[in-house]
Amino acid sequence: MRYALRRFVDPLLFQGSLKRRHYFEGWYFKHVAADRGTVLAFIPGISLSPRGSTAFVQLIDGATGRTRWFPYPLDAFSFSREEFGVTVGENRFSLRGIDLSLRDGEGHVEAHLAYSGVTPLPFSLGSPNIMGPYAYVPFMECYHGVGSLDHRVDGEVRIDGRRVDFTAGRGYLEKDWGRSMPLAWVWAQMNGFAGPGSCFLFSLARIPWLGRSFPGFFALLAEGGRIHRFATYTGARVASARLDGRDLHVDIRSRSRVLRLHAERSHEGTLLAPVDGAMDRRIAESIDARLGVRLEDDEGRVLFEGSGGSAGLEIVGDLSLIGVRA
Repeated sequence: MRYALRRFVDPLLFQGSLKRRHYFEGWYFKHVAADRGTVLAFIPGISLSPRGSTAFVQLIDGATGRTRWFPYPLDAFSFSREEFGVTVGENRFSLRGIDLSLRDGEGHVEAHLAYSGVTPLPFSLGSPNIMGPYAYVPFMECYHGVGSLDHRVDGEVRIDGRRVDFTAGRGYLEKDWGRSMPLAWVWAQMNGFAGPGSCFLFSLARIPWLGRSFPGFFALLAEGGRIHRFATYTGARVASARLDGRDLHVDIRSRSRVLRLHAERSHEGTLLAPVDGAMDRRIAESIDARLGVRLEDDEGRVLFEGSGGSAGLEIVGDLSLIGVRA
């Protein structure tokens, strides 16, 4: 299979070109310890801009909100054309796990984590990834892909001498690529809360479109071997969205289902995000937020209900652009 086709079928593969002038691509590896007392996310990626290009790894610690930035020369980045795998310096990331050795002025971060039971999002021609038919549009500002809804994590991480055991932990993997992150968005994610393979994912963002813009969204609930999708491209709609202090409430409706989300912010860390390829923007993210999800039929009967901590949550920009009342 030619690489161009292979990477379309598998959004985890490197999608870009290192010769582009305004471009970013980053992968988000989230890890939750078995006792849910530790949540760590590592984000390898590249940033291409006329003002300077770089490879990098970012780290966010959910328990404290502490973040760290590890820059590398662009030529320290490499990728596999045969299967998903990216390398930044001596740090390796794949669907089999990660092996990291990161140093900065604060100390040393070392991670050796193995993955098993990876749960990819099913592929179809109508929905090649979580963006549905929008994946075929060549001029999108930002693209999003899901690599694993849920998987087991085993191994350990050492942060400045402190050891964290991840035996029988849970993991999640997604990515973004394009020119810039949106002007405004909400993102929420939690996995493993209803047994292995379970996942909830929601994103609502301002989407530029032919000189105008619209609020586009997708939501996915995987539980009990079933996947429930709600999205702009499925005809579903965000019926209401409200931010009340640290609490976010969202109701999503399709023809026969209602999906209700309640998320509560917790410790927030500051991550760098791209604007025209350059990592110039600072955004806040929680990865130990609390999240509750309820799925109802059109008569109000509860089909599924679940909640838990160790959730990811980003609420960024002018929320009026995406119809969120604050």
